[in-house]
Amino acid sequence: MSPDPALWPALAVAGYGAFLDVKERRLPNWLCALLAIAALGGTAYSAGASLLPWTLLHAAISLAVGMILFSVGAIGGGDAKFYAAAASAVPVNNALPMLGWTSATGLLLLVVMAFGRRVRRDARRTPLFRGWTVPYGAAIFAGFGLTLFRA
Repeated sequence: MSPDPALWPALAVAGYGAFLDVKERRLPNWLCALLAIAALGGTAYSAGASLLPWTLLHAAISLAVGMILFSVGAIGGGDAKFYAAAASAVPVNNALPMLGWTSATGLLLLVVMAFGRRVRRDARRTPLFRGWTVPYGAAIFAGFGLTLFRA
């Protein structure tokens, strides 16, 4: 099942964020804001204003948890904001599936990075394998997309 076309701009912004995170290991604030606007706008257009409080609740909870994780060094600040922005399109009743898909794809990404470093000697020269930081924006994009496609 395809997500509502009103959410395609949010998916496109999240996809660009994934690309940027893999390439540069950063998710700028303007991109997180653009994703939140596209997500909220798409949700309001497709489902009406009645769903917005539930998506905003999911985004607020996600941002609060993300900032706690950032403060203890578990994730980057951009990752926390990017996830919360994506959560702006997902009602709170789909919070666990989004978290599950994001976590699963993040783990898969980590395994791919570890395997790639073992197999390729020149792996550190490619953007994906540079350093040991995981470009979690890619996992957030995948989790967000999978959640929307499965909803």
